[in-house]
Amino acid sequence: MKRQNELISSAQKGSIGAFEQLVVDLEPEMLSLAAGLAAYPDEADDIYQESVFNAYKALPKFRSDSQFSTWFYRIIVNTALDYKRKLSHQFSRRLTHEDNQVDEFEYYGNPSKDIENTQLSHSIHQALKMLSEKERVAFVLCHQQELIIADAAQIMECTEGSVKSYLFRARSKLRDLLQEYKR
Repeated sequence: MKRQNELISSAQKGSIGAFEQLVVDLEPEMLSLAAGLAAYPDEADDIYQESVFNAYKALPKFRSDSQFSTWFYRIIVNTALDYKRKLSHQFSRRLTHEDNQVDEFEYYGNPSKDIENTQLSHSIHQALKMLSEKERVAFVLCHQQELIIADAAQIMECTEGSVKSYLFRARSKLRDLLQEYKR
């Protein structure tokens, strides 16, 4: 923690190397979060890169009253939601196009090329797109990123009860949408 505080202080004073080290330390988790929030797999890198840029611009405003990782999570969530809003008209066109094709969506870190896993990944991705923004964010933060509800609430800027409600609805919808994969 002391090392991180030193890096934050150096980065706020203009050290690009210190900022890069802060980001590199969190990169796997943050890329995974961006992938979970992206409407399409190829958007995850764009969301992540834009988030890094947004974090760098906002770094002078960072106060140490929260963890850097929580602050950076929030920036990625906001960037992903902004990205989705900016591209909403393109999103609907791409969605129509994608639904007419079979795509081989893979989550980051899944090396398996097995057809069944690809179909399951595609189905999960499609099911996640059916969730509301808040349900999806809560689900990704708590289940993919394995954050506790209190941290998810801080990132989402809502109450813990709201996060629990979003998770309940998300799980119910996903259970119904992925019924065929139940064993």
